[in-house]
This record gives sequence, C-alpha cells and structure tokens, in this order.
Amino acid sequence: MDVVDVVNVITKGTIKGKFMGFKSYTTFEFTDGQKWRQNDAKFLHHYAFNPEAQITQKEGKYYLEVKDISETVEVRRIK
Repeated sequence: MDVVDVVNVITKGTIKGKFMGFKSYTTFEFTDGQKWRQNDAKFLHHYAFNPEAQITQKEGKYYLEVKDISETVEVRRIK
C-alpha cells in the first residue's frame, strides 16, 4: 500500500506589493495582514507584483507556494 502525503491548505491570499522571490529569511506580508518569514536559506529570483500565494502544512511544517513558481519554501508565521 502506498503512503499518501497529506497537505493541508492553511491560508490563501495575495502577497502585498513587490515579490522578489526567495532569499534567506525574507518576510512575506499578505494583504490580510498575516506575516510569514522564510525559514531556510533557499534563493530564487522571481519578480511579481501582488502575486497569489498560499500557505500549506505538511508533516508539521509550513510552506509558501507562490503562483507561477514551481518551488516552495519553508516558512513560519510571525504575525
């Protein structure tokens, strides 16, 4: 029997303003006021303005997924 990874969507929304991609410990603010900080040193350059995004939870960790980017980054909520 195959094991299925369970991924829960925690929140969906829009990242406020300019999104420049992932870089060490960046803070991402959603238009609803939530703030999430990147938890690792991943780097990926991608420019977007007010991109759609969601936070998912898998195996007790939270991940930021941004529209049109195939990579995710681990985050933690700070507000």
